[in-house]
Amino acid sequence: MSNHRYRATLLAACASVFFAGHAVAGLPAGDRYTGAYESTQGADEDGLSLRAGQFTWFADAQQGSGPVTLLVNLQTQRGYLYRDGRRIAVTTLSTGLPGHDTPIGVFPIMGKEPMHHSRKYDNAPMPFMQRLTNWGHALHAGLVRNGPASHGCVRLPSEFARQLYSMTRPGDLVVISQDDSVAALARAGVDGQIAPLVGAPAEEVQRMAASVLPPGYPDPGQLAGGAMRPTAY
Repeated sequence: MSNHRYRATLLAACASVFFAGHAVAGLPAGDRYTGAYESTQGADEDGLSLRAGQFTWFADAQQGSGPVTLLVNLQTQRGYLYRDGRRIAVTTLSTGLPGHDTPIGVFPIMGKEPMHHSRKYDNAPMPFMQRLTNWGHALHAGLVRNGPASHGCVRLPSEFARQLYSMTRPGDLVVISQDDSVAALARAGVDGQIAPLVGAPAEEVQRMAASVLPPGYPDPGQLAGGAMRPTAY
């Protein structure tokens, strides 16, 4: 085998290993999705055994046609995707480093671009960008590490970001919470209507919100950017 062919074969093998390690399971083949399919129900549904950059889809990922809601858990650095209150996927992710904290709150997706380039950080590419605030916070594909690593955005594994991008519409919700406890969700601005969208008990969240948030307290998502400097845009 020539050196040229050997190098090409070696590079292809390395690429195969890389992508295999970063996509535990793709969505089942269908009209909109491609990729290998593997059921993970009954296994690690919280995704805590996933390595950085990995994600998985559950068996009923394609059932239903309603909007999807993403819950970002800052403590575990995991994202949980729901449809009709059912968890259909879990992914590793990286949120903001100290000083560039990712804000908590309930954020409708404000806009989408298949490829955005940062106006603040050296024209850095932000593939499959989904904008969450007017201050530069977004979902996008990027390097996912074992913990926070971004300038405030939510970085997702590239293939998961692509698949999520194909599923969402402007107005779909992203909930960013310190963890998935009732108190944390209430502090993030989750109410009785939003709670079922992320698999949380509506009445408990509603009662907790009344105790942890003073009357008239605005949605934390509306306050987030005003107290923070622009991040990834």
